[in-house]
Amino acid sequence: MLYSIFKFGAFLAVKIYCKKTIVNFDKNTSFSNPKLIACNHPNSFFDAILIAVHYPKPIYFLARGDAFNKPLVAKLLNAINLIPIYRLSEGKENLTKNDATFKKCIELLSKNKTILIFSEGICVNEWNLRPLKKGTARLSLMAFENQIANLKIQPTNINYSSFKKNPKVAEINFNAEFIPTKPNSGEEAKFYNEFNQELKDGMLSRMLDKEGIQKLKKSTSPSKKAILFLPACIGYLLNYGIYIFFKKKVTKKTKNTVFYDSVLFGLLLICYPIIVTIIAIIVLLLFNFPAALVTFLLFPITAWCYKELK
Repeated sequence: MLYSIFKFGAFLAVKIYCKKTIVNFDKNTSFSNPKLIACNHPNSFFDAILIAVHYPKPIYFLARGDAFNKPLVAKLLNAINLIPIYRLSEGKENLTKNDATFKKCIELLSKNKTILIFSEGICVNEWNLRPLKKGTARLSLMAFENQIANLKIQPTNINYSSFKKNPKVAEINFNAEFIPTKPNSGEEAKFYNEFNQELKDGMLSRMLDKEGIQKLKKSTSPSKKAILFLPACIGYLLNYGIYIFFKKKVTKKTKNTVFYDSVLFGLLLICYPIIVTIIAIIVLLLFNFPAALVTFLLFPITAWCYKELK
């Protein structure tokens, strides 16, 4: 239930936050098999949000383990389908917790669920594919060991026009799936190498560099600009103060990290509806319900118009 609410809210927010989102599915993409969506990881948890918003089935996510340190936060993250995965950088003592994580993943795959895994194992704001870790291959091998024979791997890439500027263009390519070949006993190392090579080839398919995705931008037609100009100006006046307040805070807090885009989007996703609701309530108390309703709708609609014009 919470996942569906979060997905719907994020879907609406992405419509304002991104200039355009292009989603390409391979024509033979399946949605009934157990599946690992194996993706690159250039933009922190905003990658997972964009993929979840545009994938028709619920997705489970492997997320960095230190985000689950606080019990209340962990409960919330679990409710929106996040599963902790621990890296050596988060403490050697935590690595044993990954056994429970992989067990949970196998249980989900046995029920034909879909899991998103970032196969590079690290997030870096850049436009190329980093060396792949063994996590995706290891999970696939565990699926074989647990008699999950119909597991499909879908190499996926996500590309952005910018990691700092908004609104941005994003493209997601869900590329051709493959079914890994079960290794013979004692050939696990060979399996890992061959699996990662096939996965790498699939992830690089249709992957764009910065120059390539810039070409996806289309200028707004003169007639559309004329129609949008007035509501866009209103949107700028209404929303600029809210946006620039959070932008400055996030820029300061996330300096020299990869979290700027994700934290800014997350804060706006949570705080923007609250702020607009409070403003609408004030209008209701001062005037009437129709005025409050118009106010409540005017903020996001004119923000969208400004985004389209910009």
